[in-house]
Amino acid sequence: MKITLEMSRGAYEIAKKVYSGRLTRTEGKIEINKATGMSEGSAQAFIVIFLAMMNGVVYKRAFNNDTNQFLLESIRRDFGEAYFRKALQAVQKHIDYYSTLGRGNLSGLQDIVNRMQRT
Repeated sequence: MKITLEMSRGAYEIAKKVYSGRLTRTEGKIEINKATGMSEGSAQAFIVIFLAMMNGVVYKRAFNNDTNQFLLESIRRDFGEAYFRKALQAVQKHIDYYSTLGRGNLSGLQDIVNRMQRT
């Protein structure tokens, strides 16, 4: 199932609750599934990716470019420049990791990172 931007919007609000400690990861994935229809596996991946972005660390699962851009814009808006810079670092680490897998590159995502680093 394709992860829509609408699903990502709902998942983001719940992932913020996981980040703040108001929900566990398990509670968060169940709530995302119920609220958005996203599968629990994808919901879990969404939470992992969001937390990785917030901490500036690599993540291994991939989401579509619309969701990645939405997450970066939302983190900047809701958490400020320092967290936005960490999120950009995490995405760059993900792009670098993906390039080692021999499945091509994430040029669209790299374009998003390059553009957002300039703004």
